[in-house]
Amino acid sequence: MAAPFANYYNQHLMKMNSRLIIPKKDLQKGMVVSNLYQNRAGEKKNYMFLILNPLFQNMTHVLNLNEFSTIQFNNLAKDTGIVEIPKYKKRALDIPKLIMENSSRRFYIGTLRQDMKRFYNNSYRTLFQNKMGLIQLIDYDFDDDVIMRK
Repeated sequence: MAAPFANYYNQHLMKMNSRLIIPKKDLQKGMVVSNLYQNRAGEKKNYMFLILNPLFQNMTHVLNLNEFSTIQFNNLAKDTGIVEIPKYKKRALDIPKLIMENSSRRFYIGTLRQDMKRFYNNSYRTLFQNKMGLIQLIDYDFDDDVIMRK
């Protein structure tokens, strides 16, 4: 029998300071968003995503935060740093600094893939924008040691 799949969605919800509905066209690298997404099987499910690339090859590239814990996410935030999105006054990971003009695929291969299974539980996903429901931008409550590194 397969091991039960851990879902950290509720754990991440507990780290939400506030949320704001935004249009898909306003998605940016590093944003943490909550979304009701319809998968290939047609099932709709709540997800928390970290946006890696809002629109590359007609898809949105993300890390599915449901797949890894708040501890692992805070460790990733320590590595990348956090920034404020001026338009919305919400915090985001400093993904452009980490990617440095590379495509999301290159970021995935060069930075995430070697530790994907161990740290991020194979959470890299490409999403069809037409399957994405309402986008809620999350002001994530990062740990104090992450904020102090800013």
